[in-house]
Amino acid sequence: MTEKDFVFKLVLLGEAAVGKTSIVYRFVRNMFKENLASTLGVNISKKTFYLDEEKEQVRVLLWDLGGDQKFVNMRKTFIMGARGALLIFDLTRRNTLEALDKWRLNFIEIMGEQPMLLIGNKSDLTDHITISNEEAQNYAQKNNLQLIITSAKTGENVEAAFKELVKDIIQIYNQ
Repeated sequence: MTEKDFVFKLVLLGEAAVGKTSIVYRFVRNMFKENLASTLGVNISKKTFYLDEEKEQVRVLLWDLGGDQKFVNMRKTFIMGARGALLIFDLTRRNTLEALDKWRLNFIEIMGEQPMLLIGNKSDLTDHITISNEEAQNYAQKNNLQLIITSAKTGENVEAAFKELVKDIIQIYNQ
């Protein structure tokens, strides 16, 4: 490891079936798998990559937290040590955007003010989208978050989202 190498734990937060596992699968393996099983507790993956402009090597440990309510008591343990979070909602299910406050506030309560990025997933399901870009942007602005629209299925903006979060973390790290 050189001076410019970084290792970060990132957590993916959001309701069940918003596509957290699919986003991780796309980012780590650059593949999409239909009908992935719901995460029970937590799935941990890792990926090493380089940021484009910088020549900094980054290793991320991705903690994909199960969105089911039955895992709520384990979340603090899973979130501890995270340097950043992806807050993920499903563009086709309004309740998943409305539920983000509990995830966001829980993360802040455990880790304090760490970088977070808002992701609206499933942009490929154009005929089923119920949340407008304006609504998502309003939520992002209200909570001082950057919004990135993704599709784990097509790969749209998935890598960009992780890189953007890592850049935010490194910027804080370098201050």
